[in-house]
Amino acid sequence: MRLSRGSSFVFAAALVTSAATTRAGHEDGDLSPAVYSARLGKVVATAAPDVERMCALLVSCDAVAIPPSLFPREFASCVSKMTAELASPAAIAMSLTLRECARAASSCADLRACALRGASDDACAGRGKQGLAGVCDMDGRALTCWHDRVFSVHDCPRGGESCRVVGGQATCTLGSCAAESPDAGAPHCSASGTHLLRCENGRLTSVDCAALGLVCSPLADGAAACATAGPPCGDASAHCEGGVAVGCFNGHPVRVDCAAAGLACGAGPGDTVLGACSLGAPATPACDPNARARCEGASIQYCAFGRPRSFSCKAAGFAGCDAVRPGAPGEVRCVP
Repeated sequence: MRLSRGSSFVFAAALVTSAATTRAGHEDGDLSPAVYSARLGKVVATAAPDVERMCALLVSCDAVAIPPSLFPREFASCVSKMTAELASPAAIAMSLTLRECARAASSCADLRACALRGASDDACAGRGKQGLAGVCDMDGRALTCWHDRVFSVHDCPRGGESCRVVGGQATCTLGSCAAESPDAGAPHCSASGTHLLRCENGRLTSVDCAALGLVCSPLADGAAACATAGPPCGDASAHCEGGVAVGCFNGHPVRVDCAAAGLACGAGPGDTVLGACSLGAPATPACDPNARARCEGASIQYCAFGRPRSFSCKAAGFAGCDAVRPGAPGEVRCVP
């Protein structure tokens, strides 16, 4: 379950983006539910209806500053992937933009506003026409622009960082670094233990572990990663405590509350495994997981985990259900 050295920094954009929500205060009561749970070393699995609403927003809402690489663009695939990821120990380091914006938003307008993290929606006007372009806005946020739209936002000031544009890419940095150092490119922890650092092109790029409710922790191989503050553990230590799955992420324990989403810990023969949890065995005969999603009136009919499901677009505040591209079977979404 451990992120590789490289993948830790691939995630940096998604992680730092969400710092604005988590820096509102320093008391536990001021923290978002995701960050508060992370401080306790816990992940609360998400129930299927909530994942469906989240994916309906992600797939259906246009012009949202969330990189599409963070989620599948097809509704049924999004539900399957996100349900499993949100029930795994790795969810503790998942993009807060997804966990705090997509899960909490009730409309496309809510999702757009949350994802911007205070940046202006016209900050990228005239930028990114030939490809992705980085820019620092007046408040020090690092923006990635694409065809006049804000593609992603990294709120550098919230992590105590400054914005710099290097090679056309806007990044959050804590200053300069000696690129010629033998270990310059290796992830390592800041002296405070709050940031995961790495030297790239002479700049000290970082992931703010504290924004996630985590700490920076050295790994056995000499690198470092964001992790919980619990004692060291190994994958072999995974076990169940009632409806809670106790696993290991980046060498430290994470407790996944499966029961909160109506799931179980531990899987028997034929059970559907979702991250660290299980859904039990599907009814016989199970629906075909390869069957294409379709619109039936204002609802999306699809198969998930061997079980037929129906998601009402209108009940979620959308106008109805329609094809993303006419003539493309299975590519359906709710209509804003």
